Amino acid sequence: MSSTNKTPNLHLNSWIGSDKPKMDDFNYDNSILDNVVSSHMDDESVHITYEERSKWNKPTFSSSYYGNGSPTRTIVTGCPFEVAYAIIFADSRPPVMNDYSGNKCRHYFGIATPSGSTLGLGITSDGLRVTQSAAAETGNNYACFNETGVAYRYVLFRMPDA
Repeated sequence: MSSTNKTPNLHLNSWIGSDKPKMDDFNYDNSILDNVVSSHMDDESVHITYEERSKWNKPTFSSSYYGNGSPTRTIVTGCPFEVAYAIIFADSRPPVMNDYSGNKCRHYFGIATPSGSTLGLGITSDGLRVTQSAAAETGNNYACFNETGVAYRYVLFRMPDA
């Protein structure tokens, strides 16, 4: 015999002293609980997926590329979030290299933001825009972010609300 009373929401058995519970009653209640909890846990409108949690918990994204010498180039980063700012640098070069004999200042380190950046850099909707100056950009300054054969690294930082 099932219980005299049922719970108000899930209609589980709620016995009184004179009820005689049976194994089927417990199995029935367990089945209801299992279905309710399982459907709640699988509901992605109220729970985030593992992939979403992993993405949100990572405030940075980093990778590298090799320069190919073209004057401008877009590096498609595959970054999973909206970029607040980026730091880019050449592996085997100092941040700035002065060539006093040729009166040149080569820049191998820079910072980019959506609203403005250092010489030769920019953030695009799908990555980074880098420049390799053939002529001086301003004064004697050359942007060197796509020099042939040079390895570059970048670190992208997520927007605070993204």
